[in-house]
Order: sequence, then structure tokens, then C-alpha cells
Amino acid sequence: MPGSRTRKQDYNESVRYYTTKRMNGGIAFKCIACKHTVNTLEFDSVNGNLRTQAAAAMNQHVVDLHLPRQTPFTAGLGSRGAL
Repeated sequence: MPGSRTRKQDYNESVRYYTTKRMNGGIAFKCIACKHTVNTLEFDSVNGNLRTQAAAAMNQHVVDLHLPRQTPFTAGLGSRGAL
């Protein structure tokens, strides 16, 4: 399907700031630039999907602490998402 590869590639660009690992009934998200982690068990399903909430929290952490304020979220990525 033309264009579908581009959408998937764009998605992958936005999740390269953390890794995920199943543990203790939830999913742990770990920042690739520091030791910061969040776990899906820290969130409330009343507010929506737990994985989405954890990913949003991790992305916000990266924006707040690891990316320069004057550059867009996806700027400065190497081929492996290095900061």
C-alpha cells in the first residue's frame, strides 16, 4: 500500500525515546536518555488507555528534560533515535 510505510516510519520516529518491557502485570516504559521510568500501573483506566497514558507521560518527560526548547520534538534524531 503506497504511503503506509511512511506513516509507520513516522510512528516509529516518535517512540524512539523510550523502550518498553512487560513486568508485574503492567508495562514499564524506560527513557533511553536517563533512568526515568513510568509503569502503566501508575495510571487510572478512567482516563483512557493505560499504555497511551504512560507513553504520553514518557514523551512529555523527554520534551521537558532532554530536548532543546527551540527545536521540534523530532529534530536531531540520528538513524537510531540518539539524542
